[in-house]
Amino acid sequence: MYFGKKNGKVNLSNKSEFTRRFSKIIVFSLFLFAISFGLYGCAKKPAPSAKVLATVNGKPITLNEFKSEIAKLPPSVTSFVSTPQGQKRFLNSMVERQILADRAIKDGLNKSKAYKMQLSDFKKGLLVQLLLNEKVQKKLVITDQAAKNFYKKHLATFNLPSKINVSYIQLSSLAAAKKVYADLQKGVSFPKLAKQYSAAPNAKSGGALGWIKFGETAPSFNQAAFSIPKIGGYSNIVPVGKNFDIVRLNNILSGKPKPFSKIKNQIIMIMKEKEGQKLFKNYLNKVKKASKITYYYKNLAALNQFKPSASTPSKK
Repeated sequence: MYFGKKNGKVNLSNKSEFTRRFSKIIVFSLFLFAISFGLYGCAKKPAPSAKVLATVNGKPITLNEFKSEIAKLPPSVTSFVSTPQGQKRFLNSMVERQILADRAIKDGLNKSKAYKMQLSDFKKGLLVQLLLNEKVQKKLVITDQAAKNFYKKHLATFNLPSKINVSYIQLSSLAAAKKVYADLQKGVSFPKLAKQYSAAPNAKSGGALGWIKFGETAPSFNQAAFSIPKIGGYSNIVPVGKNFDIVRLNNILSGKPKPFSKIKNQIIMIMKEKEGQKLFKNYLNKVKKASKITYYYKNLAALNQFKPSASTPSKK
């Protein structure tokens, strides 16, 4: 069993100073975003009706291009480009990006081996991203009703109690844990099995640990303990360090519940992530079956051909 409370606090005594610094961070992040995506080295001549926002070395940046770049921004930062000042800053970032792109081309970096290699990798990554957006992302539709059902089913996860009282049985091997778990399912009492088999110091007390708060125990133990749906229930077998634990929920000290309306977006994100992983795995397996794949694992041995001798000096 491993314990360790986290004590990370942030002093925000000067709110205006924090806001100012945070705004600077966001502006710099937007600059990096603008720098990283979509270079205009081969800009086309805009249509006569297109509104030009800026020109760099004769290359135009149009209103449509500006809108396209804004659409790529993550939702968390779009509010910073909703004001005239923020829009000017973002346009300035696009101008600076074009300046740097022009300089890189002038210096011949677009003909370098490093550029061509990274461009090839970028193209592959972009193709994969577009494919997954088409085959996975567009299929992720979570209704409000589905989110409500998920909320009810995982009520304890979203409405964490202020404290829970737990016991646990600790086994040194997975085989031993499976045997004890099977006995639990047959109706053998938890305290009896803890006294008989647990390797933890609290075995004599029937595995009683006492009251714990969320985050006070090892992450895997914590997740298992706070996911048990009802008093008297117990977790699956949980790897904790080198051991295997089974946790029982003895009692709950309830905290203030969070209404569904406040955490609906969080629930939808969680559900989309889970469903997305499932869709991705199914799609990947489908594509794999339709592909011809041959592995030559023996050739990996070439990676270990060079082994420095003990007399080889190390660089510091």
